[in-house]
Amino acid sequence: ANDTTIVAKDTITVIGVGDIMMGTNYPENKLPEDEGAFLMRNVESYLQDADITFGNLEGTLLDSGGTAKKCKDPKVCYAFRTPVSYVKNLVNAGFDVMSLANNHAGDFGETGRASSMMTLDSAGIYHAGQIVKKFVTFEKDSIRYGMVAFAPNSGCVNLNDLEGARQLVVHLDSICDIVIVSFHG
Repeated sequence: ANDTTIVAKDTITVIGVGDIMMGTNYPENKLPEDEGAFLMRNVESYLQDADITFGNLEGTLLDSGGTAKKCKDPKVCYAFRTPVSYVKNLVNAGFDVMSLANNHAGDFGETGRASSMMTLDSAGIYHAGQIVKKFVTFEKDSIRYGMVAFAPNSGCVNLNDLEGARQLVVHLDSICDIVIVSFHG
């Protein structure tokens, strides 16, 4: 007879990091050498050691184009456009999931938002926090995770809609073993 006993882990390690901005090519080239491969090297072993590693992608993954955001005071306005190839740095560092709910996710309009989501999808990194993808669920090592991300910025899941936030978390709690909630405020 086949005895297939599944042993559940008794400890899960989740590492969450804040803003990640790997360089920008707008309005001028401020990109690090070697496509930023060294940026997370000193912490990669820690990030890779967790069961789940998530961060906040501050800016867009977009090579060129898009419509840069307009600001009241251009001297203190930043629009981050990181080339899509830099996603390999997130993969190499061990990121499983990214929040796209922040004040720079829309730096290059819908073109930037779509490129960021498509780039993360193609790299196998889950993401949440945009109105078009409020939350994400995924399974790893037989554990079902859910993540929702909030920010008070346009195009993002509204941090200030407390009842809406509660409903999203309750929904994820009903279908997942572990729920991760992120906010950028």
